[in-house]
Amino acid sequence: MNKILLGILQSTKFSMSLTSIYYSLTIFITILFFSACQNEQTESAEDNFYTVEDFKTVEKIDAHVHLNVANPIVIEQGIEDNVKMVTLNVASGRDPVAVQQEVALNLQNEYAGRLAYTSAFSLEGFNDSENWQQNTLDYLEQSFENGAIGVKVWKNIGMELRDENGDFVMIDDPQFDPIFQYLNDQNIPLFGHIGEPRNCWLPLEEMTVANDRDYFENNPQYHMYQHPEYPSYEEIIASRNAMLDKNQGLTFFGAHLGSMEWSLEMMSEHLDKYPNMILGMAHRIPHLQYLAQQDREALRDFFIKYQDRFLYSTDLQLYDSSDPEDVRQLAADTWRSDWEFFVTDNTLEVWQVEGSFQGLKLPKEVVDKLYHENARTRIPNLGL
Repeated sequence: MNKILLGILQSTKFSMSLTSIYYSLTIFITILFFSACQNEQTESAEDNFYTVEDFKTVEKIDAHVHLNVANPIVIEQGIEDNVKMVTLNVASGRDPVAVQQEVALNLQNEYAGRLAYTSAFSLEGFNDSENWQQNTLDYLEQSFENGAIGVKVWKNIGMELRDENGDFVMIDDPQFDPIFQYLNDQNIPLFGHIGEPRNCWLPLEEMTVANDRDYFENNPQYHMYQHPEYPSYEEIIASRNAMLDKNQGLTFFGAHLGSMEWSLEMMSEHLDKYPNMILGMAHRIPHLQYLAQQDREALRDFFIKYQDRFLYSTDLQLYDSSDPEDVRQLAADTWRSDWEFFVTDNTLEVWQVEGSFQGLKLPKEVVDKLYHENARTRIPNLGL
């Protein structure tokens, strides 16, 4: 700007005509005006986005954690970081669902408004059709009276549970029909971890992210590449879809991106076909970061298009075998790292993904939906 003034003064040499002075001042004022407008537009555009520094000021809901011990350390970290949580009971064989529910209820009562929980149902006695169905309905009804906001089903349906003939029981098995019909009628959402990432059916060296390689190397019983006699990826997805076709009014939260984390096209097709399907990101954000490496703009456009259909979630786990301080630190680091991925366009690196990738820098309205608005809109009686 000083150079502009100097040029004006030099050109006039303080003896120019009034007309020359007028035109010079007009040019100068015009430059000032457009410069101010440009700065204002830049500031206005930046106002549409959060920054790393906004992390603690924005309400966040981590819609998929597992707090299976009474230690409140993760909840207290959540208070510090402005994160509320939904802890999911799971019929996984680790702890009885009734024990998980007791822990969740105690934490929920102690930290009112900070924690919600989903129930789950035991598969013990599944082949005793009539008694199992009634016992399950009775248990779930009691859970909802206690304050459960949904029901979780796990990958053991389709990958472990077998019927009296030794065949794998899939999620569309008629034995589940009255359970899902009840949820449908009562407007209670179903959280479903059905299947696994497609990497599960690949050899370790072909898997796209390191966390999958680590998990399946340490849990070969779930590495379907080693078990071709088990249901295929396609069969498990087809059974999930058949269940949804039978229960079209049921709100279904597809945990872990609905086991469709590898393909934006596949997720798009399912979200278009099933208007009551919402996808949680738990333990699959590295897959999104891998996709960002391949085509960041396509992933960003995808989230903007389907901004009403996703829940932020992490799959943080606190069990008896966990070191509580390690889990607390993991929670703090994960929440901040994920925030930077979604709200900035920084060049980032994480251990799960080989190489760097760029953050998505989603608009504020999209971030707000992912982090809290969708959960509150889609989960009745959430209370968070």
